[in-house]
Amino acid sequence: MLIAMTSAKGAPGVTTAALALALSWPRRAVLAELDPAGGDVLAGYGRGEVSAGGLAELELAARRGGPARHLDAHLLRLDAGERVRLLPGLADPIGARHVDWHRLAGALAAVDGGTTDALADCGRLGAEYFPREVVHRSAAVIVVTRSSLRAVRAASHAVAALKVESAGGAGAGPLAAVVVAAGEPYGEREIGDALGVPVLGALPRDDKAASVLSDGAPAGRFFPQSALLRAAREVAARVAEFVARQDALLSPPAETSAPAHRIGHGHGR
Repeated sequence: MLIAMTSAKGAPGVTTAALALALSWPRRAVLAELDPAGGDVLAGYGRGEVSAGGLAELELAARRGGPARHLDAHLLRLDAGERVRLLPGLADPIGARHVDWHRLAGALAAVDGGTTDALADCGRLGAEYFPREVVHRSAAVIVVTRSSLRAVRAASHAVAALKVESAGGAGAGPLAAVVVAAGEPYGEREIGDALGVPVLGALPRDDKAASVLSDGAPAGRFFPQSALLRAAREVAARVAEFVARQDALLSPPAETSAPAHRIGHGHGR
């Protein structure tokens, strides 16, 4: 299952939200940093870790047999149990022009034979070299927005553009939203009404916990029980349930076999 996450503006917290959801995901997950502006997780949460793999190296390897064949070698462990892995993003944004987003989308949609979900941080909608093919291949598109009037207005334009693309046969999955810092000043219901898509939950303003994800601040023993991580677990479950429900609605009904006729047991013998 491939889920695309995007935003309408440059800094509503998409990467931090995507990382929080990936770490809280109810199944095995891969967080794919596909923002054409570059990846931030290793620099922040990874405390400046330097990776030998990642999106740029995967793209080079993919020229020798496709990304699905090489994807696993370019994933880094994000947790002790290897339940969550990371495809690090581009170190140099200029490399975005060379990525074959279409082939990469196919590989991410089938990680581990479909037993692992992929959350794709696609960055800002409309950015140069935006991974549009990934959005089109996704099972759902999650628009991340803050709750200010300016942010919601921009998100409404982004949702409208995505709806137009979907109506034009682009094939993007169902749309939904996640709110960062709801109530500043608008709540989830008001934002959902403005966007015309379901809001699947909100992540609170929790600067201390967010700094662990975005800037590599020490996690501390209480980090897993922070307001941000508690909310992320709830939102992750809602997003996974939303996608599963939409997938069930779109899947064709299973064919039922006609009743078999019994032979040799009729009357009249």
